Amino acid sequence: MHIAVINQIDKDQNPLPTLERASLFGDGFFTTGIIQDSQFCHQQRHFKRLRMSADRLLFTGLDLSQLQDRLKQLVSQIESAAIRISIARQQQQRGYAIAADAKTVCTILLSKLPALPCDYCQLIDAKTVISCNPTLAGIKHINRLDSVLAASEISSINQEALMYHGDLVICGSKSNLFVRLNGVWLTPKLSNCGIEGITRDRTIEMLNQQNIQYSISDIHRSDLTDVDAAFVTNSLTGIWPVKSINDRLVKLENSNYIRKLVTRI
Repeated sequence: MHIAVINQIDKDQNPLPTLERASLFGDGFFTTGIIQDSQFCHQQRHFKRLRMSADRLLFTGLDLSQLQDRLKQLVSQIESAAIRISIARQQQQRGYAIAADAKTVCTILLSKLPALPCDYCQLIDAKTVISCNPTLAGIKHINRLDSVLAASEISSINQEALMYHGDLVICGSKSNLFVRLNGVWLTPKLSNCGIEGITRDRTIEMLNQQNIQYSISDIHRSDLTDVDAAFVTNSLTGIWPVKSINDRLVKLENSNYIRKLVTRI
């Protein structure tokens, strides 16, 4: 274990260090996507997410035109990759409050594009309860400890852990949820907690365009015993059909149909 010491006692001899508020307070947000054929897939959707997050979290220094120029240079040299764009604040002033001279910093992480997951997943109930704060609902902010703990409950590569707020199912540890109940596709409301995923939004748009019945609504724990199909979504996996919910089998064909209409790239 590496131990670092930041000494702020003697301010006359040691100038105040720049504090990384992402690591101190989770003060930041991010988006994760795919580069394919030297193109940042759904870039404008990711930029829209970044702008929304910046506005909601009071970031004033986000320059999307500068980011776009930098990405254009990077992406043109890459055939395929996973990309994470993180936005955070730095400042010298201690404490929770945002300093007037706080700087906005952007980190771009490129990594090997992961393979698609198993053909289907098994949903299990996480013991970890999702954090609930309407002010932060929908935002992919950096503090994701509830997802970290829920993901640690997964014991197989084809599992995903469902997270709840009280009696309401909200999402998976790394995904948004869609279920088919009485012939209608449902996805949970995210007004109090959860992340508004890029693929979730694309799926909702596709359902609307194809005149497939859907609803953004509360889904209760007891509803899951009656669904006949389900899938989960995120930007890296796209549509991931569900084969079972807490060991109860559900049909795959309806989910596979949606998967053909909403690809991950």
